[in-house]
Amino acid sequence: MRVEILPEGIGSRPIVLEATQVVVKGDNGTPVQLAAEQGPAGVLLLSNVDDDDFNNALKQIGYDITVICNTLE
Repeated sequence: MRVEILPEGIGSRPIVLEATQVVVKGDNGTPVQLAAEQGPAGVLLLSNVDDDDFNNALKQIGYDITVICNTLE
């Protein structure tokens, strides 16, 4: 997958990376989103911290961590 990081928001020059797995972490280092290539080309596993199966998705990509989220701010 192609990942574009916009260091200074929309309109800034993107940093472009090729990756098979991306984990987005909050300021405290806790994973909050993930994207991972799975199955046939172009198929992505996408999950957010507020998804019921987020911890299972983390385990599917090899992350041995359990995230507990009570509220989103």
